Amino acid sequence: MNLEEKLRQLKKAAKAGPQDSNLERQLEYLRRLEESPRKLPAQRAPKGIEEYVDGRVEKNDWGEFYLARQALPFGRPYGKLRIGDLASADLSSLSLVFNNAIVPEPEKLLYLDTETTGLVGGTGTCAFMIGIGTVEGSQFAVRQFFLRDYPEEKAALAALAEALETCEGIVTFNGKTFDIPLLETRYALARMKSPFGRLMHLDVLHPARRLWKLRLESCTLTDLESAILGIGREGDVAGSEIPGIYFDYLRTGNAQGLQPVFYHNALDIVTLAALAVELARVLSEAGEETIASSLDLFSLSRILERAQATERSLETCRQALAKGLPRIVESQALWQLAAQHKRRRQHDLAVELWNELARRDAPIAIRALEELAIHCEHRQRNVVAALEFTRTALERLRQDASLSTHSQRFSRRRERLERKAKQPASSPLPIARD
Repeated sequence: MNLEEKLRQLKKAAKAGPQDSNLERQLEYLRRLEESPRKLPAQRAPKGIEEYVDGRVEKNDWGEFYLARQALPFGRPYGKLRIGDLASADLSSLSLVFNNAIVPEPEKLLYLDTETTGLVGGTGTCAFMIGIGTVEGSQFAVRQFFLRDYPEEKAALAALAEALETCEGIVTFNGKTFDIPLLETRYALARMKSPFGRLMHLDVLHPARRLWKLRLESCTLTDLESAILGIGREGDVAGSEIPGIYFDYLRTGNAQGLQPVFYHNALDIVTLAALAVELARVLSEAGEETIASSLDLFSLSRILERAQATERSLETCRQALAKGLPRIVESQALWQLAAQHKRRRQHDLAVELWNELARRDAPIAIRALEELAIHCEHRQRNVVAALEFTRTALERLRQDASLSTHSQRFSRRRERLERKAKQPASSPLPIARD
């Protein structure tokens, strides 16, 4: 039976909702464990995982667990990359999205992903598989610490801590929210010291979203894998089904359904490493002509602005505008340029952009009119022009009830400017109108 047939069989068998189904399986396992606490683990312990997944039983001071390992040679293609890129890539540009921290070299990083008994977390959730990827010589090695039963958890946690000893940083996808807090909880419950405190943590989920969200509808790992790396998975299992598959294994001792789970976890790890490489490449090429998507360019300009790389941000934003942006995004790009000119005290350039934005749809037009009013009043000392911009904003606010909360602020500004306007003032600037 091939992998596709196995998956179809699993899906056909899943009649209940995934959460209800998982709960029923876990409760049944606990009931059986209570009825036969000594016999049950011995009956199931080594039941067949070796028949479906290459690996071996490992033993340490805490007990046993199952270790699966596979190594990918550097010459092997992986979507738009090669496995060797995971070792040779310059990842230093990732500092732009990680608070300017010094990013460790690729051979000092460990890529981590877990498969768990639940997708929410909490003390009742266990990581039954901990997958890690590391650069080793001329290969990228994937190791998976698997619990054939719950009592093997301490041994697996100890093995993970040992693997982290030579590393300086870990890379995850949503690991700051899920994987690492979950593992730290498991270390605490096992009365073992967590190994994560000294390590730099690079969670690529949020940088990936900031860079590609405007162009892509979804930024899940598999969606990014397809859209950014050019990889289409075949025979994969949905993450929501994985807890149920593990509970089926605990209940029946049949490891056959676990094979696609190992496959899923291994692909997640390699994709995570490849995604970090691609993210670093795009960040390093800001300002060059190698990025095709104008939406990606604008997203990149915002990342650079946040990292205070102002010159590169300006150049990248101009490139995005030159390539053409949807009107709503174009307005955001013009606003960003105006804000940067304002910070650099290039007020004439900012005013030109604010006048353009004032002709556009609310709410950005209202913000532009307010900036024009402030500029005229406080920099040009032109109260009459400031008053006209304020009145224009109030008229636009009256036309859009959804923006009525701003009316009071502009009304107060108008009253104050009307009092000041009784004094002699310079001629007003041209007023931006619809």
